Amino acid sequence: MVMTRLLVVSGLFAASLLAPSLRAPSAAAEEAPAPSPQAVREIEIVVDGGYKPSRIVVTEGERVRLKLVRRDYSPCSREVVFASLGIRRELPTNVPVVIDLPALSPGEIEFKCGMNMLRGVIVVEPRK
Repeated sequence: MVMTRLLVVSGLFAASLLAPSLRAPSAAAEEAPAPSPQAVREIEIVVDGGYKPSRIVVTEGERVRLKLVRRDYSPCSREVVFASLGIRRELPTNVPVVIDLPALSPGEIEFKCGMNMLRGVIVVEPRK
């Protein structure tokens, strides 16, 4: 009788150790993984006698990172200004400058040099 109880107790103990692996997956485990955040689109703009490209088309809500590389030594090109976004950055020669843009609404966003001589535009198209 004692031996039977000992076998039953040890069997229950072993079953309790295996039980978590035998259970059905929880509802949380069955859910699809969360979608990964939207990738950032990086656009390089070369500053050399103007902005190249000077017209950039993006989609509303798209995450955009601009990488400006100034090749020009003119004092006019030493900064870029996105007045409507409140962004102004110095552009050292041959040093990439990265600007992460905020979420943009449909329309056009102008960017210029500090002297208003070099000009470019970001065209934000509505999401389809």
